[in-house]
Amino acid sequence: MKKINMIILLNKFCQKTKIFLWRKIKSQSSLFCTWRKSMCLEYQKLQRHCIGLIVVYGLSTTGVFAAEKNDKVTFNIPRQRADLSLISFAEQADITLLFPLDKIAGKQTNPVSGQHSRMNALQMLLKDTGLKTDVSESGQLSILIDPSFERNNDMANYKKNKVSSAVLAVLSTVATLPVVAETAAKETEIIEVRGIRGALGRAMDAKREAGGVVDSISAEDIGKFPDTNLAESLQRITGVSIDRSGGEGQLITVRGFGPQFNTVLVNGRQMASENQSRAFSFDTIASELVKSLDVHKTSTATMQSGGIGSTVNVNTARPFAIGGFKIAGSVKGIYDENSEETTPQVSALISNTFDDDNFGVLFAISHQERDTRLNQAQTDGWLENVGVPNPQTESGQAYTGNIFSPRNYDHKVTTEQRTRTNTNLVLQYAPTDNLIVTADALYSDFDVETNTTSYGHWFTAPNLEGFGDAAGPTVDGNGTVIDLYQEVGLATDMHAKKFDRLTKSSALGLNFDWDVNDNLNMTFDFSHSTAERAANNGRGDQLSLIGYANRVRFQVDGNILPYASEFASANAGIYSGQQELDGVAYDSSVTPAGVSNHLDPANSRAHVMLRRGWAVDDSVDQFRWDSTWLDDGDSGLVAIKFGAMYSSETKSLDRWDNEGAGIHCAFCGYPDAPSLDGFSQYVFDAGNDFLGDVSGSGRMPTSWLAHNGEANFAFLEQYAAANGNSISFDAQKRNKSFEITEETISLYTEFEFEAEVAGMPLSATAGFRYERTDVDVDGTDEPVSALTILDKTEMLASFGAAESITKNSSYEAILPNISVKLEINDDLVARVAASQTITRPTLDSMSPVTVIGTTRQGGNLTSSSGNPELEPFTSDNLDFSLEWYYGDASYLSAGYFRKNVANFIINSTEELTFENANGELLTDPSTGNDVDNPDSADGVAVFTNTLPNNSESAIVDGWEVAVQHTFDSGFGLMVNATLVDSDAELDPADISQVFALTGLSDSYNVVGFYENGPFQARLAYNWRDSFVQSLTQSNGDGVTIVESYAQVDASGSYDINENISIFFEGINLTEEYVHKRGRFSNQLLLVEDSGRRFAFGVRGTF
Repeated sequence: MKKINMIILLNKFCQKTKIFLWRKIKSQSSLFCTWRKSMCLEYQKLQRHCIGLIVVYGLSTTGVFAAEKNDKVTFNIPRQRADLSLISFAEQADITLLFPLDKIAGKQTNPVSGQHSRMNALQMLLKDTGLKTDVSESGQLSILIDPSFERNNDMANYKKNKVSSAVLAVLSTVATLPVVAETAAKETEIIEVRGIRGALGRAMDAKREAGGVVDSISAEDIGKFPDTNLAESLQRITGVSIDRSGGEGQLITVRGFGPQFNTVLVNGRQMASENQSRAFSFDTIASELVKSLDVHKTSTATMQSGGIGSTVNVNTARPFAIGGFKIAGSVKGIYDENSEETTPQVSALISNTFDDDNFGVLFAISHQERDTRLNQAQTDGWLENVGVPNPQTESGQAYTGNIFSPRNYDHKVTTEQRTRTNTNLVLQYAPTDNLIVTADALYSDFDVETNTTSYGHWFTAPNLEGFGDAAGPTVDGNGTVIDLYQEVGLATDMHAKKFDRLTKSSALGLNFDWDVNDNLNMTFDFSHSTAERAANNGRGDQLSLIGYANRVRFQVDGNILPYASEFASANAGIYSGQQELDGVAYDSSVTPAGVSNHLDPANSRAHVMLRRGWAVDDSVDQFRWDSTWLDDGDSGLVAIKFGAMYSSETKSLDRWDNEGAGIHCAFCGYPDAPSLDGFSQYVFDAGNDFLGDVSGSGRMPTSWLAHNGEANFAFLEQYAAANGNSISFDAQKRNKSFEITEETISLYTEFEFEAEVAGMPLSATAGFRYERTDVDVDGTDEPVSALTILDKTEMLASFGAAESITKNSSYEAILPNISVKLEINDDLVARVAASQTITRPTLDSMSPVTVIGTTRQGGNLTSSSGNPELEPFTSDNLDFSLEWYYGDASYLSAGYFRKNVANFIINSTEELTFENANGELLTDPSTGNDVDNPDSADGVAVFTNTLPNNSESAIVDGWEVAVQHTFDSGFGLMVNATLVDSDAELDPADISQVFALTGLSDSYNVVGFYENGPFQARLAYNWRDSFVQSLTQSNGDGVTIVESYAQVDASGSYDINENISIFFEGINLTEEYVHKRGRFSNQLLLVEDSGRRFAFGVRGTF
């Protein structure tokens, strides 16, 4: 016969159980989580409390739990308080069980009845309760609070992180009371797991417990994320690749789907974005503020739509989750090897709970400054079939076929000053045991001030010649111009450019998490988010250009970098820009003005002075109601989730430039006046090692004339004013602005089922989401009314009266989903999921205005516009995966995915004409008998207008394989690979192809780490194969392809004591560079060397 006795052990036993609970679990089912961090068993007043040990004696002398977990036992446990259920379970299972009584007394467990193995019964009892089982190496079973469950559901696991006393209920069949007390003390006197292993274990647990295909990254400790940049961390996940800006991760691609196809949420909410698309810029949020990242690759009805590639949720810290008082911070210096500058980064977090842990406050702040230098060589684009005269093959034969000629060729050095300040404030209040109120605010101020100095040459196809005796430019077998010479209309240009990105974003949220009763939970969430990008007087794309008429030979050979020559030396036979403006150039009776060497300021003349850019304002308001109803049964239908969401986003884009009245070209053509003799210029030396690791470097000058762009704007304004013609180069808000409002109403329901198949636990989720979206587009546009020739290359577009544009559209979607998870055995999990998802078109692609691109002589007229009637992409998705969790923080997984995507948006072209003020078709003054002046033979000005349309469909499928293994020696390894394929790949030779998938590429990661005592180190290698980044070029006709890229990063830290650690980081240790090209390998678009970065710092946690 069984009986219950209770004894009270005093403070000495309390002191034995003081720090943290932790277990290292081996070979258990999915409920047994490895490297698990438990709840703290000691608080500020622990010594004042006692340990209550409940001891049950049974007739059986059963041994440890692990030895008999598969024996069938009859259970009859109703749905009730967790402490009562666990007492009943231990008695009926006849085993020893340890659990923290006060922590679980407020929880409810599931009913269990009938014959089950002890393991399966415990799984059913604790499912979705926030409790986890834990088995020691000796086989002792304990019940712990599950921190991963807390991360996903505050109410379910962490209502109030408080323990008034540390109470262990010990139900034992064979032990005397002193032995029980001693055993309990030994079992609980183990420290918390942090660091790399702890983070990998928590991430693995989240992956294992998820119903669908989910990968996670967890902070190693508060304020300590694996990488200094969130995107850099995400690329370690299988299937995730990144795009970099200034050597820093900014945008993500998942399973071959680029930034616009991935929904990014912060604490489950959509954030407004400062760019013109929907893409989330990960460089705007400091990693120190982030607790974890979850990448959902399969969809559920409960998730906000929009992510055909994935839905990424960024989770920030919460005071209730931390519990008690905590302060953490770090200080580090970042050294950029290219710029040779060291800049600071500081972060701090303070969190505390008050009023018996009913109220919590968290405040975090991070500030980073970074000075970087980018060494670059660039061609803005390759033009297709634009009238290159007399092309010939390398053997000297006349060439017929497609011809690709370079737009320009520049060498440049860009310096960036990045300043980022993030703050996060969170207030949590639990007025009752069944309600948590959370209010939070997130703010980001991220400025990138960019200055570029460069020199180069701009080519005009009709003026291209062959070099020497060649009859015309030479092309290779692909039609790429590989040798050309130009003198007519050619200039050597020195640029001072700015590409500033000044952004601010904020998010406010209010959340109510309410347990209505034992079966029903409701969450109400309100959020408001804003983002803006300043117009900054057109400094988002500012150009101050000084140059002079010259000549150049351009050659493409087997190297990555082309070779430009002939321009650097003095030549008395070159006609000046003023002579071209006067119409006397190339007249044998006129003596050329001549040029000296390329470093002589006497050559310099004024030319284009351009300011332009977009001001972006984005606002997102959301209300979300989510409910979960839990059934009392343990099989069949066990839960229903249902809810609704209202979302409204308004994004306005205002065009700012100084082109409307032609002010940007007030001094175009390299005239002799104004003289720049009194204007300061200097020789910029890029260094002998400029792009030294890139083939073809070292052949061209690495020094060039440079100037201060802002000073040149002021100098020319003063000159104009002194000559009675006051002008301002300031950018003006143009009548080419628009605002888009998108309202979405969503309803969803989802059903969860539990069953057992041949003794294997099976869970399934099925549901659907209904959404209706209304789109309103308002804008103003001004059509081109006239074209005026400025010089041998440029024409000025004048614009007519502004016209208002209003468009609207709407669409509906029903998005079903189903996922099944089968636990084949304690270590092996199989999954299958099917769903339909959508991605909405980017807001800028729905622009109603037409933006004029180029107005060059010879019919080179381009423009672009949006399409307000675009419909969303739709995708039918299928996923299979198999996961083997074979050890501590160790697993092997393989998965197959297939996506059938319809309504892909393609950029098509159409001919676009305008009418002049007289209602007649606008003519091109460079096309008649006199190419330098208007005449009666001028033809109609026909612009090639690019606009988006829904058209194509494509199938994407691929494989994902991942291995994570930890060794007892302290070493560990992570390896993953993604292989993707599609039926919509690019054929480079087919210039008529209007659609191919962008972002599609294979990738793999290898991460090795070592962790032993106070020391830890990590070495990471990432590789991504070449991919099509865009079907357009910034100033060309072709595609943009990014060549394969690999990067090696390293980090390490040493714990001086339990509170202080020092650390180092190394980024891009092998000094890799980004290489972009056009259709063929010899069509350079960009080479960018961002160099290596190193960081050293100190981190504290108290």
